[in-house]
Amino acid sequence: MDPISYVFSAYLNAVQTGVEAHFSESRNIHVTPVEIVYEGETIAFQHQIWRIRDQSVCGNVRQDLQRFSKCTMKAKRLFGELCSELSKGVQQDPKRAKLRAMYCNASMSFKPTIASVGSATETNELDSARQACNAATVAAMGSRESALLRKKKELCEAYGAMKAAK
Repeated sequence: MDPISYVFSAYLNAVQTGVEAHFSESRNIHVTPVEIVYEGETIAFQHQIWRIRDQSVCGNVRQDLQRFSKCTMKAKRLFGELCSELSKGVQQDPKRAKLRAMYCNASMSFKPTIASVGSATETNELDSARQACNAATVAAMGSRESALLRKKKELCEAYGAMKAAK
């Protein structure tokens, strides 16, 4: 390859790469991971084509239900605050306008997971009878043992009678 062709090829490659990078960034076609520390919690999420991917929000704590629940509720508040902040002032920057639209859309459409895990409440007699019937039913499944079948029948009849009496 002669030197002029080489220089021209390098120039075209540089221009193409710059145009491609600008197009890719302005259209937000690649999945973009984001982590923001908000109220002491790291809120991790991804966005693509200027939309937050709901399934990615707080994906880093998804295995811990209580932390996931707290994180998604904080994420909802974060999206609202970012929407408010980006809505202030002059909207001359196109990227700022797209970010504002993305966060405002997420503040309206994102549904946080609301979960609370606590101790089981005391069971009443009817609940205990139902649980005993269910346990006996599971134990008797696929069994031809007459003692198990008889016990299941007794427990479930007792449960049925209690339920009918209520």
